[in-house]
Parts: sequence; structure tokens; C-alpha cells
Amino acid sequence: METQQEIDTLATEIYRDKVLRARAMKPEDRLIEGARLFDEAMTFTRAGIMAQLGTEDQDSVFDELVRRLELSRRISERGFFQPLSSPQLSSKP
Repeated sequence: METQQEIDTLATEIYRDKVLRARAMKPEDRLIEGARLFDEAMTFTRAGIMAQLGTEDQDSVFDELVRRLELSRRISERGFFQPLSSPQLSSKP
């Protein structure tokens, strides 16, 4: 069984690897990857909403998605939500 420290170390290494790969990408590739990641996140979000609502009606799913995004925007604008800080990256490879 892994300890929390080992898990944290592994998570930091994975994060560092992702950052280094992103930094090595050409700007146009980074933009395409960002759009791909957004699309993937929306697919998972829609699937979660369908499961929570118990429906496959795409109009209902879209309405709920818009409602949740609006709620998130309002919370963010009022300063109720602060994002977590990213793990610190060490300079060693």
C-alpha cells in the first residue's frame, strides 16, 4: 500500500510532466489540445448530468448545464470560490 507522501510525490511528478509537455508544444498545438480537453470535459459533464437527472433528453441536459455554468460564474464573481493552488514544481528532471 502506498503512503500519502508517495501518492503526493507521484501526483506532483505527473503534474510536472504534463506542464513540461505543454510548454514544449507549439502554440497552435496547445490551442487545439485546449479545445479537445474542453470537449472531453463537456462529454463527461453531460454524462454526469444525464445520470443525475435520469434522462437522455438533450434539451434538459443542456438547460441544466447552462444553469450550472451560470451558478458557477455567479459564485466566482462574488469571490465565494477560490481555486486551489497548483503543486509546486521542482527544477530537477
